[in-house]
Amino acid sequence: MTWAQFDSAVHALAHEISSTYVLDLVVGIAPGGLFVGSTLATALARPFHPVRILRRSRDPVTGRMPRVMAMPPEVKGSRVLLVDDVIASGETMRRATALAKKAGARRIRTATLLCRDQGGRPDFTVLLMEGPLVFPWDYGPVTEDLRFDPMPERAPAPRRARSRA
Repeated sequence: MTWAQFDSAVHALAHEISSTYVLDLVVGIAPGGLFVGSTLATALARPFHPVRILRRSRDPVTGRMPRVMAMPPEVKGSRVLLVDDVIASGETMRRATALAKKAGARRIRTATLLCRDQGGRPDFTVLLMEGPLVFPWDYGPVTEDLRFDPMPERAPAPRRARSRA
């Protein structure tokens, strides 16, 4: 997926969500939900807050439930949209939903860009597939539109003006 395809997918998702759900804020589940959630929040003109659940599908399974950071306090009494990039089994989204309920969310809906047919189903999604999909943030430097330097540490440091004391 390119950044341009990502942008189109997020705008399609935003259109679907805004036609059926009135929300107060977007909570993105790190790491992939940060890109999707923050972009979606911008498209929906709603505040964005991150939350981290410390296990991804490609991380080793230890048999323990993933550790969850606390939901932001803004969740209490709010209509929340929980966002991640992919849903497969649904375990991460179930944990995030339980955490949002515990934090006092008034209403919770879920959204992902990609839904795999492995049990988990978000309220909103735009892609259904089984094969691999590499998101633009997954494994390569962000250089597609040439605005980003993949090796910023190689650039010479700017010279400081000397102060006269």
